[in-house]
Amino acid sequence: MSNHYTNNKINNQLSPLVQQALERYRTFLSRDEFTQLTTFLIKPIIPSVRINLLKQDPKEFIGSLKMRYRWEVQPVPFCSSGFWVKSPPEEISATIEHRMGFYYIQEAVSMLPVELFDFAKNPKPLILDMAASPGGKTTHLADKIGDQGLIIANDASRSRIQALRVILENWGVMNAAITCQNGSYFGEQYPDSFDYVLLDAPCSMENLRNSASHSMRAITSSERRQLANRQLNLLRSAIRTVKPSGQVIYATCTLSPEEDEAVVSAVLDEMQDIITLDDVSTKLPTPAPALRWDGSRRYPDDMEKALRLWPHIFGTSGFFSARFTKIQSIKKKSRSSTHQERASFSKRFSQLQKKDTKSLWQYFQTSYGFNLEQLLERQMLSLWSRGKEIWAIPILLFEIFPTLPLVSAGMHIAKIIPGGYLPSHAFIARFGTQFQFGNLTLEDSLIGKWLRGEDLAGYEAKDYKRGNIVVITDKKGRNLGRGKVLTDRLKNLLPSRLF
Repeated sequence: MSNHYTNNKINNQLSPLVQQALERYRTFLSRDEFTQLTTFLIKPIIPSVRINLLKQDPKEFIGSLKMRYRWEVQPVPFCSSGFWVKSPPEEISATIEHRMGFYYIQEAVSMLPVELFDFAKNPKPLILDMAASPGGKTTHLADKIGDQGLIIANDASRSRIQALRVILENWGVMNAAITCQNGSYFGEQYPDSFDYVLLDAPCSMENLRNSASHSMRAITSSERRQLANRQLNLLRSAIRTVKPSGQVIYATCTLSPEEDEAVVSAVLDEMQDIITLDDVSTKLPTPAPALRWDGSRRYPDDMEKALRLWPHIFGTSGFFSARFTKIQSIKKKSRSSTHQERASFSKRFSQLQKKDTKSLWQYFQTSYGFNLEQLLERQMLSLWSRGKEIWAIPILLFEIFPTLPLVSAGMHIAKIIPGGYLPSHAFIARFGTQFQFGNLTLEDSLIGKWLRGEDLAGYEAKDYKRGNIVVITDKKGRNLGRGKVLTDRLKNLLPSRLF
């Protein structure tokens, strides 16, 4: 009687959508597991962050955030740069560190897919993020490979591209390009081309938790079938476009078997001579096997190699993920000649002349003690111009994908202005703390104004000339973007989107 009362009390705190979904999943779990799940679901979601490894050391940086903002943090067990932030005194989105791209607010479970790749064998890989927007997993990919190689961040929705651009810029990613294509395009146009493919597939989002980014909604059986068909088609394309011995991650933020185990089972049946399902269970400290039976169908025994994260296991939203390795090519079709002309993106740019390249190198060396030439060589980037703007674009992009239609690529480095250059915010945010000089440290009393985007009237920068562009820091060493020294003030050059 007591258990019945307790269960009713818990159910009354859950939304009708969650209760309905739970009834579907009751038979997949033991009684104890189901009780653990329902008990967990009434608890609030703990926010989590992932530290930007391109800009910070995760252990040192999370330590500074704990002290500065009185955070209580707990490591995410399957992501060394991920941390839960328990009961933060203020919104974790309100800090300057977040606005400057030093960490990304991301549900802990969404950190899992990228961690499942094995990058050890290929330090400078070609990667396709097939459904990339808003870009959290793309930035995670860039972190894992040290922004080496090349990432093609694709999204089929034109309306989602701007968000993707902003996230990659804020993170400081250089070796990436953005495309807007249907996912099937890559399997058709670029078979056997990528070392790794991430497919974070569009899904029903039936993850048993409501959040700002993944809110549950009513879903019909017809919609489930349509989603499953779309997911299977995208997964086929991902497998076609990955190279033999390359890896594909299939992930969804739903617990619906029709979109998870059923899709994996279908592609294994179709391509049993082409792919293998990898055992990724060792990536987790606690077992989280996929289903072998969903109440209406039985799946192969090795389906347990895939991962089904019920929310109560790690304190997350529900999630599913599987990794495939391609063992041989699919019988090739003749590639369409739709895009044999030079990509339209590169038509808008021209490669920077040698004298202009040397001039830019010299500017960064004399103004900041920063070796731009060495950076470009290490990152395999070349300089291109578009009007007054100078961009660093991955060399691999034009070597391997010269006809790929692009939305954007690389990083905006600087703008040509009278008497010199204006380094971009993205470049300063990533590399400013590495400058040997050209830095200006503000007094604590001025930080509030600066972080509100205000100019500092009457400020005298004694060591600098009028027109100098300086990297602004505070006494804690935080990078606070760019400022321009003027006669009567220090002009704030932080982008308006940060406020």
